[in-house]
Amino acid sequence: MTAYILRRLGASVVMLVLVSILIFVVLRLLPGDPTVTKVGAAQGIDPKALLQLRTELGLEDPIPVQYWDWVTGLLSGDLGRSYFSQFDVGSLIGAQLGPTLELSLAGVLLAVLLAVVLSVLPTVLRSKWLGRIVGGYTTLGMAAPPFVFGIVLIAIFSAQLGILPAENHVPLTEDPLANLRVLIMPALTLGICLSAPLIRYLRASLAEVENSQHVRTAVGKGIPRRAVILRHVLPNALLPALTSLGITVGAVLSGAVVVEYVFRWPGLGSLIVDSVYKRDYAVIQSTVLLLAAVFVLVNLVVDLLYGVLDPRLRVRGSRKEAAA
Repeated sequence: MTAYILRRLGASVVMLVLVSILIFVVLRLLPGDPTVTKVGAAQGIDPKALLQLRTELGLEDPIPVQYWDWVTGLLSGDLGRSYFSQFDVGSLIGAQLGPTLELSLAGVLLAVLLAVVLSVLPTVLRSKWLGRIVGGYTTLGMAAPPFVFGIVLIAIFSAQLGILPAENHVPLTEDPLANLRVLIMPALTLGICLSAPLIRYLRASLAEVENSQHVRTAVGKGIPRRAVILRHVLPNALLPALTSLGITVGAVLSGAVVVEYVFRWPGLGSLIVDSVYKRDYAVIQSTVLLLAAVFVLVNLVVDLLYGVLDPRLRVRGSRKEAAA
């Protein structure tokens, strides 16, 4: 088990290094110049002034030098400064990290709740038509992009019924009730998109576990079907579905960018979109790397939990260590 943990840690570090290189190089290859964006697109700008500005921002240095300066700054806790606001990038991320975590947590909780309920109900009730409805929901949730559900919810609950606000985020510490009303639609949008792949994995896992020998034995002993599903089938089916939870985090991070933009949610997604428009390299590369690091970290934790919760992996790992 120790060797497995060390291998996963090493792989995670290598992954983060490769991601940092990819982010840095891709940003430099994209069309556009942050200095032109900063001074505006007006004609007659002195090229010497642009060159001086690029030199001040460090954009005239060789790309390897720029990357090394950025990485060494990251290791020392210095994320750099925004090219436009001149605020510290760490402060900008810290100011908008809270709303993103709030939205992501609410979206994941809703997704897990929807996935468990919609996966278990057709199995417990043995309802084919309910299974078809859940299958259609899964297909729609995986096929449609998040902004579609966001626009539909805004059109129904905000524009038509007028019962939920579409924007104007209120911090949780100021007014919890107003915060909840604003949070409902973006969290539901994110939850619908995240629950679809979870339902797909969980239903397949439920079907596999339901046909296993120990479940047939429990049914043969006369245990009620509902108790068999909830006590034997569901706990064993959740373990394989745990792997998909790590993948779901990636969908949380990518989906939150779109959802925040649709609902004008003041989180990291809005910060990334605004920085992309301005070609603010310092903000983009640090923010995207942070999201990638969260994704890698969660997948690492899920892999380690899977090894802890699955006795077969523990036995297999101990045998390998004993043989070595």
